[in-house]
Formats: sequence, C-alpha cells, structure tokens
Amino acid sequence: MDTKLLVLFVILALALLIGSQSFFTVDQREQAIVLQLGQPKGEPRGPGLHFKLPFVQNVRYFDRRILSIDPNPEQVVISSSKSQAVEEPKKDQNEENEANTDLKPTIGNVSGEPIIVDTFLRYRIVDPLQFMKTLRTVDNANKRIESIVNDSTKAVLGDTTLPELLSEQRTVVMAAIKNRVNKKVTDDSLGIDIIDVRIVRADLTKELRDSTVRQMNAALAERATERKAKGEEKALEIRSTARKDRDIILAEARRDSEIIRGEGDRQAIKIYADAFNVDKEFYSFLRSMEAYKNTMGNSDTRMILTPDGEFFKHFNKQQP
Repeated sequence: MDTKLLVLFVILALALLIGSQSFFTVDQREQAIVLQLGQPKGEPRGPGLHFKLPFVQNVRYFDRRILSIDPNPEQVVISSSKSQAVEEPKKDQNEENEANTDLKPTIGNVSGEPIIVDTFLRYRIVDPLQFMKTLRTVDNANKRIESIVNDSTKAVLGDTTLPELLSEQRTVVMAAIKNRVNKKVTDDSLGIDIIDVRIVRADLTKELRDSTVRQMNAALAERATERKAKGEEKALEIRSTARKDRDIILAEARRDSEIIRGEGDRQAIKIYADAFNVDKEFYSFLRSMEAYKNTMGNSDTRMILTPDGEFFKHFNKQQP
C-alpha cells in the first residue's frame, strides 16, 4: 500500500513538474520569446497562457512598457550665429541706429561655444526577436541607445544656435534629434522604437558663463557711456537753444520797451508843447515847480545861486 502511494505521489510530482515546464504565462506588461537550445522558436508571445516543450525550451521575457534612458549631461558645441533665411524689411538709417542702441546684451549672443546639454529619452521594444538578436539585454540596449542619442544630439546642435535652443524652436530641435535617432535605430535593426527625446537642460559651462557675464557687463557699460554722452550732447543742445530763445526774447522786449518809451516821450513832448502854446507863463511855472521838486526834494542837495538868478524867478515876483 505504501509502495502504491509512493508511486502515485511520484507520478503526480512528475506530472506537476512537466506541467509547470510545459505551460507559462505572459503578463500584459510583457512579451515573451520561446527559445530552444538558444534559438528562437515561433513568433513572440503576447499576454496569456502558452505552451512549450518541457526541459527543451525556455522563455525570455521582454518589457512591453515604455522604457526610459537618462544619459549623463554632455558638453556639446553649438553653432555660430547664422543669417536668417528670410530677410527682414530694410529700415532707414535712423531706425537702424535706434534699434542697435536698444539692443541689450543677452545670453543669446553666445555662439560657437560648448554648452552642457542634459537629454532624456523614452523608447519601446517593438520587435523582441530582433531586439534579442542585436542587443540581447536592456542594459546593452540602454548603452547603445545612449551612444546614438549623444552622437545625434551633437550632430543636430552643431547646426543649432543657442537662441534657437532657448526659444520655442527647441521643439523643432528635439524632433530633429528624435528623427535622427530613429533613423539610426531603424538602419541598425535594433527592434525598438524611439517614443520621445527631450532636452531637459541646456546650460553654459562655468568658464563660458563667467566670460558671458563679463561680456554683458562690458557691453552694458559701453551702452551706459554712450547714453550718457548722448544725454550730455542733448542737454547742451537744449541749453544752447534756451539761451538763444532767451536772448531773442530779451532783445524783442528791449526793442518793444524802447518803442513804447519813445512813443511816451513823443506824447509827453506833444503835451508839453500844447501846454506851452496855450499858456507860456503857466507852463514855465509848472516846469519850475518840477525842477524845484527834483532838486530840493533831497536834503543833501547843495546849490550856489545868485540872488537875481532865473532859477527862483517865481519866488521874486511881486504880487500886484
């Protein structure tokens, strides 16, 4: 009895072992390839329960999800500033000078220098059989893709200026890098598809950053000196114009005052002449009273006159 139970137990154990070696499941996040003596058999298996020959065949699993690679930041030499493809409308000399005066030194003026670029990439295994033949493992794939990304980034940024990289055109630059990487991956038949390539960060090197700051400071100091010189020139022009206007106004005022004074004198002379013609004696009396007022009104005035002088003739007249 014990022998029969032992045999039955052995048979069940072998059945379980063979069954476990004959069937395998693939998770919905994975895809699998059946290998026989290291060679793939059949098509890649999707999610579900599958059969394989026990002890002869084994299974390799590959991730179906999107995988990511974050390479270390690399120094990349960017392009020198290049002329725009579309010419802008021509401006006159004054507008061009004003535009040049208003230009501010910025980091966008840097070109033809190395910068630190940090990229990020996402990919997916679309052909696990080809992936296994060329790359075998995800670690090997990451190293290979990282090398391709670095080479493509350097090639694309070699034709890209820093202003383009820091503007909305960065999207176009990243698309160019992605297309270049995808082409290389396709040509090498790696069995993967590049989902996205992103430039996470683009910074200047410490030496270039310090040089740029010094360049910006020098440009700002030059602009300040130029603005100050233009301001002093404008102030001198304004002061000269003001002095000229003041001299003109004063000259016109003196001219008008002389004209008015001359007109007043003319009218006074006319009045005096008319009064003299009407009553010469009364006119002589008024003129004498005015002379007395002007001379004797001041206590410091000293006069030496003869008794029969004409100056006090009105005091010497006898009453009738």
